[in-house]
Amino acid sequence: MAIFQRILCPVDFSETSTKALLFAQRLVGETGAELILFHSFGVPASYDQAGQSEPADPKVRAQLEEIVPLSPDIKVRRALHAGPPGEVICWMADDQQCDLIVMGTHGRSGLRHLLLGSVAEYVVRHARCPVTIVRDVPPGERPPYEPRVVPLPPPQWM
Repeated sequence: MAIFQRILCPVDFSETSTKALLFAQRLVGETGAELILFHSFGVPASYDQAGQSEPADPKVRAQLEEIVPLSPDIKVRRALHAGPPGEVICWMADDQQCDLIVMGTHGRSGLRHLLLGSVAEYVVRHARCPVTIVRDVPPGERPPYEPRVVPLPPPQWM
């Protein structure tokens, strides 16, 4: 039995979510899992149950349909749902019994993170399945420094 049966990949049509989608497709290709492409949107077409899966802007559904898998062997399902992205992603993963969520993060920090929040952080904290985050590395970002471990000085009484 494969380790993953269903992988949820939320997309917001940004470059970062495209990188996460490519990673998710590689995982799906290796495991034979089903890929669920998902987008959450703010304003539903109508405020009834049917409107929860129909965005007011029909271009959103068209954008989701335009995403073509890398290989014809990849099983893909597409889903849309209205609501706050973090909450809806966690609900969708639970509702569809996903084994993994693969999503991108824009890597905001400081005041922008405080004001805008982080969907990826919310999902990591609240999802009931493992989450893999694909980070967007800005051009020119320095590589991590090698950690230096300095021995502690002996206590004064020695």
